[in-house]
Amino acid sequence: MSLHDSRPARTGTVALLASFAALTVGLSGCSVVDELVYHQRSATFQTSADAPDSSVAHAGWVPKDASDIRIVESTRPDATNASILLSSASPLDPGICVEIDRQSGSTYSIEGAPDPYAAERVFTCGEWSVIPSEDGWFGWTPNSPDEQDQAPSRG
Repeated sequence: MSLHDSRPARTGTVALLASFAALTVGLSGCSVVDELVYHQRSATFQTSADAPDSSVAHAGWVPKDASDIRIVESTRPDATNASILLSSASPLDPGICVEIDRQSGSTYSIEGAPDPYAAERVFTCGEWSVIPSEDGWFGWTPNSPDEQDQAPSRG
């Protein structure tokens, strides 16, 4: 190889770039991109028992029979933004939640969730606002301080 022959180096560079491109394309559908670029993460749990103790799947308002739990939440430190869509046949606990006029909306959307901005009324459950979904409930936090003030507890 002469000093001026750069084909092997170029071939290596092209291979490296091709590998990086493949990795980038492969990750584009993954949660890594969401976490790094959009500062959010998604999680799915069959039941709340499958979720870590720190998960919003254990929020006080979440019915005990909740299943097919889908969560989108912020990855930023000190952020509390989260949305949760779950299946449940149970009503919300009136000791935790009360129905009021909606004053907030979800930061995140989840496929299959109802449009929170189409809802005139919500259940306020502490720092959460919750509306009925097709098979259960769709909730988001934080809600407005006025909604929180009307909640029977901080569910």
